[in-house]
Amino acid sequence: MKQRCTKDNIVFRKEWRFISKNDRKDYIDAVYCVQSKPSLYDEKVAPGSKNLFDSFSLVHINLTHLAHGNFNFLSWHRYYVWVYEQALKECGYNGPIPYWEWGFDVDDPDQSPVFDGSPYSLGSNGAPLPDRAATYALGPPPPVPPPPNGGFQIPAGRGGGCLMKGPFSNMTCNLGPIAPASDRSYSSDWFRYNPQCLVRDLGTFIGPRWVAFNWTVWTIEESPDIVAFESRLTGDSGKGHGNHTQNGFGLHGGGHSFVGGWTGQMGDFYAAPQDPVFFLHHAQIDRVWSIWQWLDFEERREAAYGTLTFFNVPPTRNGTVDDLLDMGKLAPALPQRDIMSTIDGPFCYFYE
Repeated sequence: MKQRCTKDNIVFRKEWRFISKNDRKDYIDAVYCVQSKPSLYDEKVAPGSKNLFDSFSLVHINLTHLAHGNFNFLSWHRYYVWVYEQALKECGYNGPIPYWEWGFDVDDPDQSPVFDGSPYSLGSNGAPLPDRAATYALGPPPPVPPPPNGGFQIPAGRGGGCLMKGPFSNMTCNLGPIAPASDRSYSSDWFRYNPQCLVRDLGTFIGPRWVAFNWTVWTIEESPDIVAFESRLTGDSGKGHGNHTQNGFGLHGGGHSFVGGWTGQMGDFYAAPQDPVFFLHHAQIDRVWSIWQWLDFEERREAAYGTLTFFNVPPTRNGTVDDLLDMGKLAPALPQRDIMSTIDGPFCYFYE
Protein backbone atom coordinates (compact mmCIF):
# COMPACT_ATOMS: atom_id res chain seq x y z
CA MET A 1 0.00 0.00 0.00
CA LYS A 2 3.01 2.30 -0.05
CA GLN A 3 3.09 5.24 -2.44
CA ARG A 4 5.70 7.82 -3.24
CA CYS A 5 4.68 11.15 -1.72
CA THR A 6 5.96 14.28 -3.48
CA LYS A 7 5.21 17.98 -3.58
CA ASP A 8 3.20 17.30 -6.73
CA ASN A 9 0.78 14.77 -5.28
CA ILE A 10 0.50 15.72 -1.62
CA VAL A 11 -2.95 16.94 -0.55
CA PHE A 12 -3.78 19.30 2.28
CA ARG A 13 -6.71 18.70 4.58
CA LYS A 14 -8.59 21.92 5.32
CA GLU A 15 -10.81 23.09 8.15
CA TRP A 16 -14.53 22.68 7.41
CA ARG A 17 -15.30 26.41 7.24
CA PHE A 18 -12.47 27.01 4.79
CA ILE A 19 -13.66 24.63 2.09
CA SER A 20 -16.20 25.90 -0.44
CA LYS A 21 -19.91 25.35 0.00
CA ASN A 22 -19.88 23.18 -3.10
CA ASP A 23 -17.19 20.98 -1.58
CA ARG A 24 -19.10 20.80 1.70
CA LYS A 25 -22.20 19.70 -0.18
CA ASP A 26 -20.17 17.08 -2.05
CA TYR A 27 -18.80 15.83 1.25
CA ILE A 28 -22.27 15.56 2.80
CA ASP A 29 -23.56 13.72 -0.27
CA ALA A 30 -20.64 11.30 -0.03
CA VAL A 31 -21.47 10.53 3.60
CA TYR A 32 -25.04 9.76 2.57
CA CYS A 33 -23.62 7.54 -0.17
CA VAL A 34 -21.51 5.61 2.36
CA GLN A 35 -24.66 5.20 4.43
CA SER A 36 -26.46 3.72 1.41
CA LYS A 37 -23.87 1.04 0.66
CA PRO A 38 -24.25 -2.49 2.04
CA SER A 39 -22.67 -3.53 5.30
CA LEU A 40 -19.42 -5.48 5.26
CA TYR A 41 -20.77 -7.73 8.01
CA ASP A 42 -23.32 -10.52 7.97
CA GLU A 43 -26.59 -9.60 9.63
CA LYS A 44 -26.46 -12.77 11.73
CA VAL A 45 -23.15 -11.68 13.22
CA ALA A 46 -23.87 -7.95 13.50
CA PRO A 47 -27.61 -7.23 13.17
CA GLY A 48 -27.01 -3.52 13.88
CA SER A 49 -24.64 -3.01 10.96
CA LYS A 50 -27.10 -2.13 8.23
CA ASN A 51 -24.76 -0.28 5.87
CA LEU A 52 -21.13 0.61 5.21
CA PHE A 53 -21.25 3.62 7.54
CA ASP A 54 -22.39 1.29 10.31
CA SER A 55 -19.51 -1.05 9.47
CA PHE A 56 -17.10 1.75 10.39
CA SER A 57 -18.90 2.17 13.71
CA LEU A 58 -18.93 -1.57 14.29
CA VAL A 59 -15.16 -1.83 13.81
CA HIS A 60 -14.61 1.03 16.25
CA ILE A 61 -16.94 -0.58 18.79
CA ASN A 62 -15.31 -3.98 18.42
CA LEU A 63 -11.74 -2.66 18.66
CA THR A 64 -12.28 0.08 21.24
CA HIS A 65 -10.17 -1.69 23.87
CA LEU A 66 -7.33 -2.22 21.38
CA ALA A 67 -7.34 1.35 20.03
CA HIS A 68 -7.70 3.53 23.13
CA GLY A 69 -5.67 4.12 26.26
CA ASN A 70 -2.69 2.30 24.78
CA PHE A 71 0.15 2.26 22.25
CA ASN A 72 -2.22 2.16 19.27
CA PHE A 73 -4.47 5.15 19.97
CA LEU A 74 -2.99 7.78 17.66
CA SER A 75 -1.86 5.55 14.82
CA TRP A 76 -5.01 3.41 14.77
CA HIS A 77 -7.24 6.46 14.42
CA ARG A 78 -4.96 7.99 11.77
CA TYR A 79 -5.38 4.87 9.66
CA TYR A 80 -9.12 4.59 10.46
CA VAL A 81 -9.87 8.16 9.32
CA TRP A 82 -7.83 7.64 6.14
CA VAL A 83 -9.75 4.44 5.32
CA TYR A 84 -12.99 6.39 5.77
CA GLU A 85 -11.61 9.05 3.44
CA GLN A 86 -11.10 6.37 0.79
CA ALA A 87 -14.74 5.30 1.17
CA LEU A 88 -15.81 8.91 0.60
CA LYS A 89 -13.69 9.06 -2.55
CA GLU A 90 -15.38 5.93 -3.84
CA CYS A 91 -18.63 7.85 -3.36
CA GLY A 92 -17.49 10.74 -5.55
CA TYR A 93 -15.91 13.09 -3.02
CA ASN A 94 -12.69 14.32 -4.61
CA GLY A 95 -11.19 16.35 -1.80
CA PRO A 96 -9.29 15.28 1.32
CA ILE A 97 -11.32 14.79 4.47
CA PRO A 98 -11.78 18.10 6.33
CA TYR A 99 -11.06 18.63 10.00
CA TRP A 100 -12.89 20.58 12.70
CA GLU A 101 -10.81 23.09 14.64
CA TRP A 102 -12.77 23.21 17.89
CA GLY A 103 -11.26 26.51 18.98
CA PHE A 104 -13.32 28.51 16.49
CA ASP A 105 -16.58 27.34 18.03
CA VAL A 106 -16.15 27.10 21.78
CA ASP A 107 -18.12 30.27 22.57
CA ASP A 108 -21.15 29.72 20.33
CA PRO A 109 -21.23 26.29 18.69
CA ASP A 110 -24.80 26.74 17.41
CA GLN A 111 -23.48 29.41 15.02
CA SER A 112 -20.61 27.26 13.79
CA PRO A 113 -20.54 26.38 10.08
CA VAL A 114 -20.25 22.81 11.34
CA PHE A 115 -23.43 22.89 13.45
CA ASP A 116 -25.61 25.79 12.24
CA GLY A 117 -28.09 23.47 10.52
CA SER A 118 -27.60 25.03 7.08
CA PRO A 119 -27.48 22.81 3.97
CA TYR A 120 -23.68 23.15 4.10
CA SER A 121 -23.27 22.05 7.73
CA LEU A 122 -23.16 18.66 9.42
CA GLY A 123 -26.55 19.32 10.94
CA SER A 124 -27.56 21.22 14.05
CA ASN A 125 -27.55 20.87 17.80
CA GLY A 126 -30.11 18.54 19.32
CA ALA A 127 -33.52 19.74 20.38
CA PRO A 128 -33.56 21.10 23.95
CA LEU A 129 -34.58 18.55 26.56
CA PRO A 130 -36.95 20.02 29.16
CA ASP A 131 -36.94 19.09 32.82
CA ARG A 132 -33.58 17.41 32.98
CA ALA A 133 -30.95 17.75 35.68
CA ALA A 134 -28.90 20.93 35.55
CA THR A 135 -25.63 19.02 35.82
CA TYR A 136 -24.33 15.51 35.25
CA ALA A 137 -21.23 13.61 36.32
CA LEU A 138 -18.82 12.94 33.48
CA GLY A 139 -16.33 10.22 34.29
CA PRO A 140 -14.20 7.77 32.33
CA PRO A 141 -16.07 5.22 30.22
CA PRO A 142 -16.89 1.75 31.53
CA PRO A 143 -15.37 -0.62 32.34
CA VAL A 144 -12.98 1.89 33.97
CA PRO A 145 -14.37 2.49 37.48
CA PRO A 146 -15.65 6.01 38.21
CA PRO A 147 -13.45 8.28 40.33
CA PRO A 148 -14.28 8.60 44.04
CA ASN A 149 -16.04 11.92 43.47
CA GLY A 150 -18.18 10.43 40.70
CA GLY A 151 -16.55 12.48 37.95
CA PHE A 152 -16.57 16.05 36.69
CA GLN A 153 -19.84 17.88 37.33
CA ILE A 154 -20.80 19.26 33.94
CA PRO A 155 -23.71 21.61 33.21
CA ALA A 156 -26.15 20.19 30.68
CA GLY A 157 -25.78 21.52 27.15
CA ARG A 158 -28.28 23.48 25.10
CA GLY A 159 -29.56 20.42 23.24
CA GLY A 160 -29.82 16.83 24.32
CA GLY A 161 -32.42 15.57 21.84
CA CYS A 162 -32.57 14.65 18.17
CA LEU A 163 -30.98 16.99 15.62
CA MET A 164 -33.41 19.76 14.77
CA LYS A 165 -32.48 20.62 11.20
CA GLY A 166 -29.97 20.32 8.40
CA PRO A 167 -28.04 17.34 7.06
CA PHE A 168 -28.31 14.15 9.11
CA SER A 169 -31.35 15.42 11.03
CA ASN A 170 -33.25 12.50 9.49
CA MET A 171 -30.45 10.03 10.09
CA THR A 172 -31.05 6.72 11.86
CA CYS A 173 -28.21 5.46 14.05
CA ASN A 174 -28.41 1.68 14.14
CA LEU A 175 -25.74 0.78 16.70
CA GLY A 176 -25.30 1.68 20.36
CA PRO A 177 -25.48 3.06 22.86
CA ILE A 178 -22.79 0.99 24.49
CA ALA A 179 -21.62 3.29 27.28
CA PRO A 180 -23.41 6.65 26.99
CA ALA A 181 -22.32 9.51 29.23
CA SER A 182 -25.84 9.62 30.71
CA ASP A 183 -25.69 6.06 32.01
CA ARG A 184 -22.84 4.27 33.77
CA SER A 185 -24.31 0.95 32.69
CA TYR A 186 -22.46 -0.98 30.03
CA SER A 187 -24.13 -2.95 27.27
CA SER A 188 -22.40 -6.21 26.38
CA ASP A 189 -24.61 -6.65 23.31
CA TRP A 190 -22.34 -4.51 21.16
CA PHE A 191 -23.73 -5.35 17.73
CA ARG A 192 -27.48 -5.29 18.42
CA TYR A 193 -29.85 -3.43 16.12
CA ASN A 194 -31.16 -0.42 18.00
CA PRO A 195 -32.49 2.30 15.65
CA GLN A 196 -32.40 5.79 17.14
CA CYS A 197 -32.03 9.38 16.01
CA LEU A 198 -28.73 11.26 15.94
CA VAL A 199 -28.41 13.24 19.18
CA ARG A 200 -26.18 16.19 20.13
CA ASP A 201 -25.88 18.26 23.28
CA LEU A 202 -23.66 21.21 22.38
CA GLY A 203 -23.18 23.91 24.99
CA THR A 204 -20.70 26.53 26.12
CA PHE A 205 -19.21 24.93 29.23
CA ILE A 206 -16.96 22.18 27.88
CA GLY A 207 -15.47 23.91 24.84
CA PRO A 208 -13.64 26.81 26.52
CA ARG A 209 -12.35 24.54 29.28
CA TRP A 210 -11.05 21.65 27.18
CA VAL A 211 -10.70 22.44 23.47
CA ALA A 212 -10.09 26.18 23.14
CA PHE A 213 -7.10 27.34 21.10
CA ASN A 214 -4.96 27.79 24.20
CA TRP A 215 -5.37 24.13 25.15
CA THR A 216 -4.29 22.97 21.70
CA VAL A 217 -1.20 25.19 21.82
CA TRP A 218 -0.46 24.00 25.36
CA THR A 219 -0.72 20.37 24.31
CA ILE A 220 1.72 20.86 21.44
CA GLU A 221 4.24 23.29 22.92
CA GLU A 222 4.46 21.99 26.49
CA SER A 223 4.97 18.32 25.60
CA PRO A 224 8.66 17.43 25.22
CA ASP A 225 7.98 13.73 24.65
CA ILE A 226 5.21 11.36 23.62
CA VAL A 227 4.27 10.55 27.22
CA ALA A 228 3.63 14.21 27.96
CA PHE A 229 1.87 14.75 24.64
CA GLU A 230 -0.57 11.88 25.02
CA SER A 231 -1.31 12.72 28.63
CA ARG A 232 -2.28 16.25 27.64
CA LEU A 233 -4.15 15.09 24.56
CA THR A 234 -6.21 12.52 26.44
CA GLY A 235 -6.27 14.04 29.93
CA ASP A 236 -4.80 10.86 31.35
CA SER A 237 -2.32 11.49 34.14
CA GLY A 238 -2.72 8.03 35.62
CA LYS A 239 -2.41 4.64 34.01
CA GLY A 240 -0.25 4.58 30.95
CA HIS A 241 0.77 8.17 30.36
CA GLY A 242 2.69 9.39 33.36
CA ASN A 243 2.24 12.16 35.87
CA HIS A 244 1.44 15.29 33.90
CA THR A 245 -0.89 18.20 34.40
CA GLN A 246 -4.45 17.33 33.47
CA ASN A 247 -6.82 19.29 31.30
CA GLY A 248 -10.03 17.45 32.14
CA PHE A 249 -10.36 14.77 29.47
CA GLY A 250 -7.93 16.58 27.20
CA LEU A 251 -8.52 17.58 23.61
CA HIS A 252 -9.72 14.12 22.66
CA GLY A 253 -12.34 13.57 25.33
CA GLY A 254 -13.13 17.27 25.36
CA GLY A 255 -14.09 17.26 21.69
CA HIS A 256 -16.28 14.20 22.15
CA SER A 257 -18.04 15.68 25.17
CA PHE A 258 -18.37 19.11 23.55
CA VAL A 259 -20.61 17.57 20.87
CA GLY A 260 -22.21 14.62 22.62
CA GLY A 261 -22.61 16.05 26.08
CA TRP A 262 -24.79 13.93 28.29
CA THR A 263 -26.95 12.18 25.70
CA GLY A 264 -25.34 12.22 22.25
CA GLN A 265 -23.56 9.50 20.32
CA MET A 266 -20.30 11.47 20.43
CA GLY A 267 -20.34 11.06 24.20
CA ASP A 268 -20.41 7.28 23.85
CA PHE A 269 -16.82 6.07 24.00
CA TYR A 270 -17.62 3.06 21.82
CA ALA A 271 -20.32 4.12 19.35
CA ALA A 272 -19.16 7.72 18.72
CA PRO A 273 -18.56 7.15 14.95
CA GLN A 274 -22.34 7.00 14.54
CA ASP A 275 -22.12 10.82 14.43
CA PRO A 276 -20.53 11.97 11.14
CA VAL A 277 -18.68 14.75 12.97
CA PHE A 278 -16.55 12.06 14.67
CA PHE A 279 -14.31 11.86 11.61
CA LEU A 280 -13.68 15.62 11.51
CA HIS A 281 -12.91 15.56 15.22
CA HIS A 282 -10.36 12.78 14.78
CA ALA A 283 -8.86 14.45 11.73
CA GLN A 284 -8.20 17.40 14.07
CA ILE A 285 -6.65 15.04 16.63
CA ASP A 286 -4.43 13.74 13.84
CA ARG A 287 -3.58 17.32 12.86
CA VAL A 288 -2.46 18.15 16.40
CA TRP A 289 -0.33 15.00 16.49
CA SER A 290 1.17 15.78 13.06
CA ILE A 291 2.14 19.30 14.11
CA TRP A 292 3.74 17.97 17.29
CA GLN A 293 5.64 15.34 15.29
CA TRP A 294 7.00 17.85 12.79
CA LEU A 295 8.41 20.13 15.48
CA ASP A 296 11.12 17.46 15.88
CA PHE A 297 10.36 14.91 13.19
CA GLU A 298 13.58 12.91 13.45
CA GLU A 299 12.93 12.18 17.13
CA ARG A 300 9.14 12.01 17.03
CA ARG A 301 8.36 10.17 13.81
CA GLU A 302 8.06 6.79 15.51
CA ALA A 303 7.38 8.01 19.04
CA ALA A 304 4.58 6.02 20.67
CA TYR A 305 3.95 4.86 24.21
CA GLY A 306 1.99 2.24 26.11
CA THR A 307 0.96 -1.38 26.18
CA LEU A 308 -1.42 -3.15 23.81
CA THR A 309 -4.56 -3.10 25.96
CA PHE A 310 -7.00 -0.52 27.27
CA PHE A 311 -5.27 1.07 30.28
CA ASN A 312 -3.21 -2.14 30.39
CA VAL A 313 -6.23 -4.26 31.37
CA PRO A 314 -5.43 -7.11 31.15
CA PRO A 315 -1.68 -6.50 31.49
CA THR A 316 0.24 -6.83 28.23
CA ARG A 317 3.68 -6.04 26.86
CA ASN A 318 4.60 -2.64 25.47
CA GLY A 319 3.69 -2.04 21.86
CA THR A 320 6.19 -1.72 19.03
CA VAL A 321 6.01 -0.12 15.60
CA ASP A 322 6.10 -3.63 14.12
CA ASP A 323 2.73 -4.49 15.66
CA LEU A 324 -0.18 -4.69 13.22
CA LEU A 325 -3.11 -2.29 13.33
CA ASP A 326 -6.37 -4.19 12.87
CA MET A 327 -9.10 -2.58 10.76
CA GLY A 328 -11.50 -5.51 10.70
CA LYS A 329 -13.08 -5.87 7.26
CA LEU A 330 -12.52 -2.20 6.43
CA ALA A 331 -8.91 -2.51 5.27
CA PRO A 332 -5.82 -4.73 5.53
CA ALA A 333 -3.91 -4.74 8.80
CA LEU A 334 -0.73 -2.68 8.52
CA PRO A 335 2.36 -2.43 10.72
CA GLN A 336 2.31 0.64 12.87
CA ARG A 337 5.57 1.94 11.40
CA ASP A 338 3.74 2.46 8.07
CA ILE A 339 1.25 4.77 9.78
CA MET A 340 3.59 7.01 11.76
CA SER A 341 4.02 9.69 9.08
CA THR A 342 1.38 11.42 6.97
CA ILE A 343 3.80 11.51 4.03
CA ASP A 344 4.84 7.87 4.03
CA GLY A 345 3.28 4.42 3.84
CA PRO A 346 -0.15 4.69 2.21
CA PHE A 347 -0.41 8.40 3.03
CA CYS A 348 0.41 11.62 1.24
CA TYR A 349 -1.28 14.46 3.07
CA PHE A 350 -0.77 17.24 5.56
CA TYR A 351 -2.89 19.99 7.11
CA GLU A 352 -3.55 23.64 6.38
